[in-house]
Amino acid sequence: MLVGANYFIFFLVVFLTLTILLVWPVFPYVVLGIVLAYLLHPVESRLRKVVPPAGARAGLLTLLVTLLIMAPLFYVVQRLTRELASTAQMERMQRLLQSSRTWLESHEANMVAAWMVEAVEQGQNFLVSSIPNLFGSVFNILLGIFVCLFLFYYFTKEGASIWQALLDAVPLPARLKSELQGGVNSTLRGIFYGQLFTSILQGGIGGIGLLIFQVPQPFLLAGLMTVLAFLPIVGATLVWAPAGVLKLMAGETAQGLGLLLWGGILVMNIDNVIKPRLIAAHSRVHPIVILIGMIGGIEVFGFIGFLVGPVIFAIFLQLLRFFVEYHPTEIEVPPSVKV
Repeated sequence: MLVGANYFIFFLVVFLTLTILLVWPVFPYVVLGIVLAYLLHPVESRLRKVVPPAGARAGLLTLLVTLLIMAPLFYVVQRLTRELASTAQMERMQRLLQSSRTWLESHEANMVAAWMVEAVEQGQNFLVSSIPNLFGSVFNILLGIFVCLFLFYYFTKEGASIWQALLDAVPLPARLKSELQGGVNSTLRGIFYGQLFTSILQGGIGGIGLLIFQVPQPFLLAGLMTVLAFLPIVGATLVWAPAGVLKLMAGETAQGLGLLLWGGILVMNIDNVIKPRLIAAHSRVHPIVILIGMIGGIEVFGFIGFLVGPVIFAIFLQLLRFFVEYHPTEIEVPPSVKV
C-alpha cells in the first residue's frame, strides 16, 4: 500500500510540474481573470434578478469588462508607445530641459543642471529600451487577454461551484476554511480598493493636470505617477512637483504655479483623504507588500505583473500568517501507545 501511495505522489508531482509549465506563460492573465470575476461578483449577484440565465449574465459582464477595462488599456498602451516614439514630444521635453538648465546656470548651479539633464536623458533611454520587453509581443498580449476574458466568463458563470470545490479539496476543518476565505477576501479588497484604485486615480488626475499645463509626454508621466503612487508619503509628488518646478525655471510661471497648485490640492488629497478611508473600510495591506509585489511582478510577468504581482505576494503572506497562527493549535499529537 505504501509503495502504491509513493507512486501516486510521484506521478502527482510530475504532472503538477508539467501543468505549471503549461500554465506559466499565461499565468498572470489567469490570475487577472479570476480576480476580475471576484471583484465583479457583487454586480453579477445584482444582475440575477434582471438576467436569470447564468450564461447571459457572464456574457454581459464579459462584454462590460472588455469595453471598460481592456479597451482603455489598449488605448493607454498605444498612446504610451506613440509618445515615446514621438519626435515632437521629445523636442518639447528637450526645450523645457534646456530652458531650465539655462536658469540653473545663470544662478551658478552648473553641477545641478548637468545632473538634471543626465538623469532625464538616462531615464528616457531606459524607458525606450525597456518598453518592448515590458509589454511583449502583440500576439502574446492578445493571447493573454483572450485567456483572461475566457476565464472571466467561466468563473463568472460557475465561480461559486469552482470555489466551493477548491475549498472542499483543502484538508482543513470547516471553521478554518471560513477564516481562510475571509482573509483572502479582505486581502484582495485591500489591494484593489485601497491601493490600486487610488493609484490609478492619482495618475489620472495628475495626468489631466499635465495636459492642462502643457507638460511634455503627459501620458508617460501619468503612467509613472500611477506606479509611484504606491509609495507612501512621496508617491506621485516625485513627478508633478519637479515638472512644476521645471516650468517655473523655464519662465512659464503661470503653468508652473498652476501645476503645483493642481498637484498640491487635488493629487495629494487623494493620497491623504481618499486612500486611508478606502483602506480602513477594507483590509490594511502594508505598502511594502504592494511595492515588492509590483516590482517583482513586472520583472517576472511584464506589464500585467503590475496588477497581479501584489495580489500573489499578499495572498501568500496571508496564507503564511494563517499557517503560523493555526497550524500548531490544529495538529494534535496522538498519545504514544505502549505495547
